[in-house]
Order: sequence, then C-alpha cells, then structure tokens
Amino acid sequence: MRAIPVLALTAAALVGSALPAVADTAQLDEAAVAALAVESTATLEARGAAVSVPTTVVCAKGASGSLFVQVTQNVRGDIATGDRYVPIPECTGTFQQVYVTVVSRTKAFRPGTAYTTASLSVWTQNDWGSAEQERDITIVR
Repeated sequence: MRAIPVLALTAAALVGSALPAVADTAQLDEAAVAALAVESTATLEARGAAVSVPTTVVCAKGASGSLFVQVTQNVRGDIATGDRYVPIPECTGTFQQVYVTVVSRTKAFRPGTAYTTASLSVWTQNDWGSAEQERDITIVR
C-alpha cells in the first residue's frame, strides 16, 4: 500500500520539474511551429490544365511562411506534373485552409490517382520551422 503514494509523489516531482521548461509562454510564441496536411481529394480545373489541392496548415500566430505543392500523375504512360509556391503572409495560430492551384507543365491531369508532395516553411523573427508530407491523392472532376 505504501508503494502507490511513493510512486505518485515521484511522478508528481518529475512532472513538476519539467513544467518550468515549458511554462514560459513567450518562448512558445516565438517558436516557428509548422504543420500541414494535404487532403485526400483534389479537383480538376480548366479541363485538366490544373488541379486544386486543398491543404490545412498550422503555424505560430504572427509567423509568415510559404507552402510548396507538387502533383505528379501517370497519364497513359506519360507524366503530368506541376508545382506551385503559395505565400502565407500571416499565420493565425489556428488551422488555416489553403487551396493551391497547381498548373501542369506537361500533359493535362485526369481524374484518378496522383502523387503529391507538400512542404511548409515558416519563420518568425527568432526562429524557423518546416513540415513536409507526401501522399497519394484522388483527382476528381
């Protein structure tokens, strides 16, 4: 019976000693937090000349950054590919929906599976951060 209170006190001491390291919210506000998620479905635009890729980004309030998205698709043995940078002038510290319209540099995109890579770069006055994701997406009309 005495082991449980000793264990509880030890755990509390460990947690308490870690709190001062993260308790300074000024440090958290200045960190260039970056996260992104590419949605699973993109939409054809202009008869396949482009595809609109929805992404969700999160970055520290007051930070700024840029989002890069590349889409590659096998179209009947040929490659349709395109990429685009989109500026994120000011981060809100909450989830932001960003639609990136990627124009093909080669063949037209078609409905079906495509491979997408995305990279988010974020910077504050004192720090920078990044996030990346690669995934298959489904292009629909």
